[in-house]
Amino acid sequence: MFNFDEYILHQVLAIVIMVLLIFFIVGYIITVVFSKIMFDILGVRSVLAFIPFYNTYRIYKEYKGRVWKNNWGIAYILTFAIPSAIIGALLLFLVDLRFTTDAFKEQYAGLLITGVVLLAVAGLVVYIFNFIMLFIMYLPIFDTKGRRVALYIQATLTILSSFSGFIFQGASNSTLSSIVSLSQLIFSIVFMVVYFVAATDIRARIRSGEYVLQEKLDYNMLSGYEINSILKARGRRLVVPNMNNGFSDYPMNNNEEVNRIEYV
Repeated sequence: MFNFDEYILHQVLAIVIMVLLIFFIVGYIITVVFSKIMFDILGVRSVLAFIPFYNTYRIYKEYKGRVWKNNWGIAYILTFAIPSAIIGALLLFLVDLRFTTDAFKEQYAGLLITGVVLLAVAGLVVYIFNFIMLFIMYLPIFDTKGRRVALYIQATLTILSSFSGFIFQGASNSTLSSIVSLSQLIFSIVFMVVYFVAATDIRARIRSGEYVLQEKLDYNMLSGYEINSILKARGRRLVVPNMNNGFSDYPMNNNEEVNRIEYV
């Protein structure tokens, strides 16, 4: 049933791991830099930005009570960090398998199939929640229409790129599929620049006193309805103009005035 060459299979898996390792290292560096900027804004110790997975979790945790009602960091751990660890462990295990072609047929065929299925399921979970968390993470710091448009474009291109094979079926549409995938890759770089600029801009305004960080709500004193109402009135923004100085003429609505008087 299976006629795999042991050497070729090991080489393919090794290449896959190497590519994933490169992506992990690059992603880790980007995450550390972004987390360091965000921790400066949130008042978290900068050294924690170097702890993988926890740095992203901590940002989500600090959003709770300021922007979102729940701690989305827990969802991040359950749907991204853990599946990512499972994917890495399975790939390492598959590479480390010692088998011959005959032994593979008898002993490892079922194991490999199970591993592939688990990889596919874990990858799907990571993809779905990574799309959702795109809005949870970046919407609070994208305080201009242009930056939010960039977020919507990134989300749209992510979906189109993932399903381009189904949308553009047939050989005649393969070029369109390639164009969508390439556009998504290029715009991902643009999007990365956008969120770095947004974060550094907010940090600069916080340091200058022009902006202030939203205070966390006291969940022991407020009902669920009050929490939802206040967070909605904040417009899902992590920081707001400091009304105690002369920098901003930002118009507050009534809900924000009440929020500022009672809870800040």
